[in-house]
Amino acid sequence: MSQDPKVVSIKPNLAGRKGARAGEGSSVLPLPLIAVREHLQQYLLGALNTLFDAADDNLFEMADRASSNAEQNLFFEAMRAVRLQRGAILKNAADELVQATERLNSDTPARALHTSFELDSLALVQPDELEQSVTLDGMVSRVNGRNQQPLMHLAIRSNSLVKSLIDERNNPLAPAALAQYFADAIKPLGLEIKVRLIIFKLFERYVFNPIDTEYEELNTLLINSGVMPDLRLAQVTPSSRRVPAAGSGSSSSNEARSGQSSSADQQEVLSMFSELIGNWRHASGDMALSGLTGAGAKPMPSNELLQVLADMPADQLANGDAENQLPGMRQRIQQLLQQQRHQTGGDHKTLGRVDDDVISLVSMLFDFILEDPALPAAVKAMISRLQLPILRVAIADKSFFSRGSHPARRLLNELARATMGWNDHDDLRRDQLHALLESIVEQLLAVSAPQDSLFEALNVELTNCLRNEQRRSDRIEQRTRDAEEGRARMQLARNDVAKVINNLLVGRTLPVTLVDLLRDSWSQVLQMVCLREGADSKAWRQSVDLAQRMIDSIEPVPLGEMRARAESNQQVLDALHVGLESLGMDASAVAVQVARLSLPQARALAVAQDAAQKILDERAAQAAARVAVQKIESPEESVRAGGDAVQGAAAADVPEQESVSSPLQPETPESVIEPIAQIRVEAPVLEQLDSEPEADTVDDLPSVGAQRWIESLRAGCWFRLGATEGRPEQRCKLAAIISFSGKYIFVNRGGMKVAEFGRIELAHHFEQGLITVLDENQLFDRALESVIGNLRRLQSGKP
Repeated sequence: MSQDPKVVSIKPNLAGRKGARAGEGSSVLPLPLIAVREHLQQYLLGALNTLFDAADDNLFEMADRASSNAEQNLFFEAMRAVRLQRGAILKNAADELVQATERLNSDTPARALHTSFELDSLALVQPDELEQSVTLDGMVSRVNGRNQQPLMHLAIRSNSLVKSLIDERNNPLAPAALAQYFADAIKPLGLEIKVRLIIFKLFERYVFNPIDTEYEELNTLLINSGVMPDLRLAQVTPSSRRVPAAGSGSSSSNEARSGQSSSADQQEVLSMFSELIGNWRHASGDMALSGLTGAGAKPMPSNELLQVLADMPADQLANGDAENQLPGMRQRIQQLLQQQRHQTGGDHKTLGRVDDDVISLVSMLFDFILEDPALPAAVKAMISRLQLPILRVAIADKSFFSRGSHPARRLLNELARATMGWNDHDDLRRDQLHALLESIVEQLLAVSAPQDSLFEALNVELTNCLRNEQRRSDRIEQRTRDAEEGRARMQLARNDVAKVINNLLVGRTLPVTLVDLLRDSWSQVLQMVCLREGADSKAWRQSVDLAQRMIDSIEPVPLGEMRARAESNQQVLDALHVGLESLGMDASAVAVQVARLSLPQARALAVAQDAAQKILDERAAQAAARVAVQKIESPEESVRAGGDAVQGAAAADVPEQESVSSPLQPETPESVIEPIAQIRVEAPVLEQLDSEPEADTVDDLPSVGAQRWIESLRAGCWFRLGATEGRPEQRCKLAAIISFSGKYIFVNRGGMKVAEFGRIELAHHFEQGLITVLDENQLFDRALESVIGNLRRLQSGKP
């Protein structure tokens, strides 16, 4: 069987490695863990193949939109490198997974695999690596936050099978490890940081976003193999993450090591930020604003600073200097310290270095958040009031910056996600969610030292409210989608019917009654059949064929075919009767419609019958004349054969006369022969709308970049529609892409339709900058990544 070139076989390589280790005394990995590894390996390879397919399109689009030749060449070179090394990347990532899992049951200690901040890997001499690490850390934090219990259960079950101690820092199956395998695999490509960040974002989309189900399946594999099947029913606590093996030490020592490791991580993070901010201060001249160099000044302990912040008015930091808010926050705190010293006459104290850096970093984060175009103005007003509570949290709990699952960070992220659909022109005074968010802000401002438990409780309250609101909007959105799809199907059916009827009628001269029948009544039958059965069904073809037979049934009848025509006409009338009844017409209405066809049918037959009779009469007259001549020439013989000669001569050249009765007036064919009003159909009788107007010129066609952007759209994404004539700027969600009509349907946060675009129209909006995708990634993580990137660029002197 041929092998897909995108799928890299790893079996030969694994076999070779197994044979090479045979003499090294390494232990064999337990079969349940081998099954888990192979399952995850298949998932990883499949997801990475999808990633590389998308990367090719994304890099091409970036090259198409590049602002310079150098930037364009950067993306094209990256495309080429990724294409050439695709197989090697897949192989190296798969090999890393295999080697890491095999180390779990060997005497070699498991290697720590994580993307948290570490000074060794985030050295300031490597600014690109810093930005990469921040990006990977954000990705890992998000997937870890969604899969805490499955990852914990997976580690506990794996611990029961192997020698090494498995925790969140060295679990080879965890998201941090997978991200590291991939980062190591693409490292030899030497990609610029801009390209690497694009690739990592695609890694999150195609590998991490759908991985939740994979971790559930890995646990299921172990359960089915009999590995701790009752764990899912147990109460899992931090101390139960490890099943101690002989000689591994007590659980309390493990917890102590874990706490020391966490504290070390926090210290490394703060050291890294401190050095970055210190370099930034030297480069920008900001040292003059800091009181750290004041003569005789003593650093203030964090608990005293928290007391100062507790005395600060609730909205003190909500209205800082818009152009330079960082010095504004720190200056206010310095002013408070000076006021306290004057009032108490105590020693001159200033901010400690770490706390001063925390204040600077929090202010930078809020600078980014308040300038984020993805946030509505009403949300920015709320978040600006949260600066003081967040600052208090960051000073009291230094893990705020390193712990992605911190409840204060989660509350900020959830607040931003919940308000994605708010518009600046909306009246929020009666909005239930707005009232709740205002209440949350007030509660945080009222507490001088907010604890994690308060943030957790507020998170629960906000989540419950959002769940109820989401249910309502989902129902309305579903009705909107159903209505739009129904409308699109109806329009498509009408177009198909109009095309058939117009093709049958245009250019013909037909009885007015037949034109009315096909246009007004039979078109409804065709539309109903198209909607029920489809335009490629047998019922549709039969209905279209019957329309053609209606027209054929009123055409002139050739001599000798009157009986066959009469039988065919009756079949057409019967089928017409059945079709009209399917519309729900009553018997009298059906009879009227059938009469519109039967009358011209009867006239065509009567005209044919009259013509045949005339031909017979003429032939009989000619035969009688010939008999008369024969009488004169031979009187005796003509008397005997006279009658037979006349009849034979008349019937010799004329078809047998058929007796055909009219279904309307069988005994008065003369009235049927009377002319029927006819009409020449010069123009379409039914309106036929195109699903989307075609481009008039080549310049009207959408660009390649716009087409690729449209192809990348998925239902559920949020967008900002720019203001146009008669419509203000608004935020909306792509609710449906109706493939058969080419329509893109957008709804507001309540699920109501607000906009509809065809493909070409949407492309033009994109090219004109009238529609942009809103970034739905975690707000705090985006802010942190941006601050790190800005500090790196400022430190390196780049614009």
